[in-house]
Amino acid sequence: MDTERAEGIVLRRQPVTESSLLVTWYTREFGKLKTLAKGARRPKGPFQGKIDLFYRDEIVFLPNRRSDLHLLHDCFLEEPYARLRESVESLAAASYVCELVEMATELEDPNVKIHSLLTAILDALERRNSAVLLIWFELQLLAAAGWAPKWQTTTSVNKVLRSLASTSLKGVERVRLSTEQIVASQQVVWQLWDAELGRRPRTRQFLERKIKN
Repeated sequence: MDTERAEGIVLRRQPVTESSLLVTWYTREFGKLKTLAKGARRPKGPFQGKIDLFYRDEIVFLPNRRSDLHLLHDCFLEEPYARLRESVESLAAASYVCELVEMATELEDPNVKIHSLLTAILDALERRNSAVLLIWFELQLLAAAGWAPKWQTTTSVNKVLRSLASTSLKGVERVRLSTEQIVASQQVVWQLWDAELGRRPRTRQFLERKIKN
């Protein structure tokens, strides 16, 4: 059987046996993709040091024509995003954006814009973790998933969110909002996400804890 290649970011990794992992990726070529990585949990296995949360890899897999679980054949690490693990705040932010992508997408429904957006936000979070960046990402992902808000009312919060939604990543890295603006904006955006998803992302609790502290 012929193999397929893709560039993917690890959204989730779950142990399935003593030696193997189930890995969920978001790939440029195939969208969200699930692969079985046999031997990935072995200390000297074929994927040692190549598969972890947020890693961006080039992957080679054997497609399964009967199910949506494919067999990972090879893996080449391109970017580990190591600095995202240097603080609890950065780790929580990266975990949150990956969970949102996983929840907002269907298996094997490619969306190049979402892949580019995920890559861009992980790059940006390595440079500087900020609540404004996360709000911007949430707005961009809503739009890329087909859920762009209508902003029918002209409250001060909606004006801020409208402005962020139309700002480039380079521009939003220079934006400074007050604590009150950030909290109000987060509440509105989180309500939008919860309405679309039907449930709260599990990793959001770490962001909420930071606000309370």
